[in-house]
Amino acid sequence: MRTFQVMLFVLCLTLGLYLLAAAPEFFMPARDDPAWGHQFGAPAARALGGGLLAIAGMAFIYLRHRYYGETPSLPGPAMQKLYFAFALLALALMTLAINLAEPVQAPALAPGPPPARPEAPGP
Repeated sequence: MRTFQVMLFVLCLTLGLYLLAAAPEFFMPARDDPAWGHQFGAPAARALGGGLLAIAGMAFIYLRHRYYGETPSLPGPAMQKLYFAFALLALALMTLAINLAEPVQAPALAPGPPPARPEAPGP
């Protein structure tokens, strides 16, 4: 179980840093109808990356106090408030990312420009 938790921590950390730094544009299909989804631009990708980094911060607090501390104990009140702030920040940034993303039809199904017709050879 600890391996899975550390793997998710590293995944949130690396993917959050990548989305925050590179800000790639990507399409995320909807769960109920994959023909539709959200097109994430650079601001939405950065907001999503910040949300993932906030989740990584929460995971760091959990792993530090639960597994890698000198004695596994509950964190103190200050750390619990920081954990709650990270949870609110992650929720706010991911909500912002979804609201910034544009709902569109799947790129594979969207009508594109008409195909180029080859010109007839001249006489």
